[in-house]
Amino acid sequence: MASRQKTKTYPQGTVITEPDGKVYVADKNGALVFQSQNPIASDVKSSKEKYGALGLTNLDSYVSKGKFNEAKAQADVVKNIYGLDPKQYTKNGVLDFKGATEKYQYELPKITLQKNDPTNFTQAVTRYSDALSSIRSVGIENINSKDYTSLQSVAKQLRDFDSKDLGVNAKQIIANAQQAIDAIDEVRNQRDQVTRQAGRVQQTRSGSQKQSEQGKLFVEQDKLARLVATANQNTPKYIESFSRFGLEDIGGVTGQKVAGVAKVSAGLEALRGENFFDASKSGLAGKLNLQVTDDQILNDINTQKKNQYKSLYDIGTAATTDLQSQITQANQFLADLPSNDRRRVETQKSIDSLTSELAQAQKDTLEAKNLYEGYQPISGEQATSAVSKFRESLRLPEERTLAQIESIDPTVGATVRGLAKQYQAMAETPLEATTSPETEAFRRDVEQRIAGQVALGSQLGAEEQRQYQQAARAAQTARGNIFGVAPAVEEAVTTGLAGEQRLQARLGAAQGFLASGQSMSDAMARDVGLRNALTQSRLGAAQGFIASGPTMYNLASQRLGQQQNILNNYLAASAPQATGGFQATPSAANPYAYVNPNAGFVGAQNAASIYNTLADLQASQYGSQVGAIANSYRSPGQEFASIAGGISGFSGLFGSPGSSAFFRG
Repeated sequence: MASRQKTKTYPQGTVITEPDGKVYVADKNGALVFQSQNPIASDVKSSKEKYGALGLTNLDSYVSKGKFNEAKAQADVVKNIYGLDPKQYTKNGVLDFKGATEKYQYELPKITLQKNDPTNFTQAVTRYSDALSSIRSVGIENINSKDYTSLQSVAKQLRDFDSKDLGVNAKQIIANAQQAIDAIDEVRNQRDQVTRQAGRVQQTRSGSQKQSEQGKLFVEQDKLARLVATANQNTPKYIESFSRFGLEDIGGVTGQKVAGVAKVSAGLEALRGENFFDASKSGLAGKLNLQVTDDQILNDINTQKKNQYKSLYDIGTAATTDLQSQITQANQFLADLPSNDRRRVETQKSIDSLTSELAQAQKDTLEAKNLYEGYQPISGEQATSAVSKFRESLRLPEERTLAQIESIDPTVGATVRGLAKQYQAMAETPLEATTSPETEAFRRDVEQRIAGQVALGSQLGAEEQRQYQQAARAAQTARGNIFGVAPAVEEAVTTGLAGEQRLQARLGAAQGFLASGQSMSDAMARDVGLRNALTQSRLGAAQGFIASGPTMYNLASQRLGQQQNILNNYLAASAPQATGGFQATPSAANPYAYVNPNAGFVGAQNAASIYNTLADLQASQYGSQVGAIANSYRSPGQEFASIAGGISGFSGLFGSPGSSAFFRG
């Protein structure tokens, strides 16, 4: 046999049977190729393997007289394996096994759904990406109802993970997933439209109406082809976009450091450096130094410090919980990534960084917990320093400004304080009496004497009365009237008249004294009035010094006002300035505020000028084109004559139009 193969070739398909029963068949090159020991047995074996692979059992029942009944096997496969009706695929007694197989394979699901739902966003993306890749292998236009339902299911599972915590890339993936579903919906809807239009074509009789429906069918088919092409082109892009999201895109893992870790570290550092007290958060804030005691300050400081340790402990606990959650998510994300995914390296780096942060957070949290639970109140120099700092925080702004003033010019401060003390002493020191004791004693004696004289009334003094009596007696004796009662009457009248005169003199003296303004009450009134006037003058001077004079408070207020004005000017300079209105006339100072009232009309003129120029150009170009077309135009007759003239040169090759050679070509 070997020599025969080397020395001779055979037509393709030639069968040679050797004496030993071996069968050889010639290939396309004429070489003999071993076929089998028994061609019939080999054919049966091959058929069994073929239909056994399709799912048929009891294959020996299909073998009769050494031959395999392939028609019966195909019918059983279509009915029992494919679940189809063989009659629907039989025409003229022949089963279209290929068509039934294609229908069966079309209806086979290409997407394998997991029994359990995805537990995280990464799993949901992977499942959707795998499903879309399976659809891509058969083409968007060939997706069956089962796969369409499965694809919608995995798309919904993916959308269920949508939240505000997802990153931009993750949200774009969800959007792309929905766009892919929308594209498939368009293809399916358009495919149904093509089917309906094809039915209309079949139902329409021949003629113009059928041609019209046929034209519509072509349009619908073209639209379907374009939608299919677009969907198949975009599907790889969607699948590729699913690999663009990273650890930072899934909710809860931002890729940034947890703020609580830094807060705990910074808080502990501040407490170690004694920067632990915030006076603005104290219940003593807003009070004056003289209103609080050192014990109150220390109690407030200790309470606040212990509360800060508790706050740091709580923040650290929350931070460690957050970090542990992020590490868990990151590990899950890493586990869900394929082994050759490029994102595994960066994810592992993130996990290492989060683990390092977790260790630091746990350490700081434990320290804060121990300090809180075993807190010891501050004492000694630390307490003294804390009280001093807190009292400094209670100082009014004016007090700090006064310290600045005295630091700038100590003389001014000392002078102002001295003036303040003088005005204070002047306002507080009572005025002494404005009269001398001697004058007041003399005034009192005179007033008492006059009062004593007035008290005597018309009574005469013993000496004065004796003188008036002797004078009356002497006058009676000289007249010789010494006998009887006449002298006694005369003496009594004279004495009584003198008493009345003395009374009038006494009353006149008293009235003159009272009218002179030199009485004790008059002097007292003058003294009180003068002292009141002086007191009001002093108080007014002190008030003027306080209100507008160079007091320490006024100096501090003026300096604070100047500082505030500087700050306000700075803020005003940095704030955006409001623009003024437009002006109808040009201004050199503000040229940008001018608007030409004729701007609209000028613009219209410019537009008209430009349009006319373009119109002229287009007209010129159009005229040139028309001329060129007219010059190059040749009628159908001229074209045919030219073509006929060209063909005449080749007439010898084809023969004359009337000869048979012309038709034979």
